[in-house]
Amino acid sequence: MTYYFDMDGVLADFHSNYTNRGQALSYAYLANLNPFMENVNLLNNLINAGENCYILTKAANDAAKDGKIDWLKKYVPALTLDKFICIVGYGKKVDYIREDGILIDDDAKNTRQWEKGGHKAILLNTKGEAVAL
Repeated sequence: MTYYFDMDGVLADFHSNYTNRGQALSYAYLANLNPFMENVNLLNNLINAGENCYILTKAANDAAKDGKIDWLKKYVPALTLDKFICIVGYGKKVDYIREDGILIDDDAKNTRQWEKGGHKAILLNTKGEAVAL
């Protein structure tokens, strides 16, 4: 099975301390987000079990992308950069699918588009909700 994990709201607590758009552009803010450890542990366990896992996330700019990469190096060290898909600017996640698989996201728009494309998705109803596979 292939899994696509969103970062903000699924693996990382982007929203708790968010106060302004400048933070979403900031390397420092994104590199230092608190993890949702239950979901981070699930991702690490899937990778260690040999499952095919990608990160599929969006970033406002290259600095934000770099912050997300450094966050992943800290919390998901076994994930290789070829499994990191980051949409800088605008774009639909469904357009970046590499292999058929399940999207795990906290944004209903993303999961609807994913399912409309004929794929499976898991929508988290609250930020940081534990993923049930």
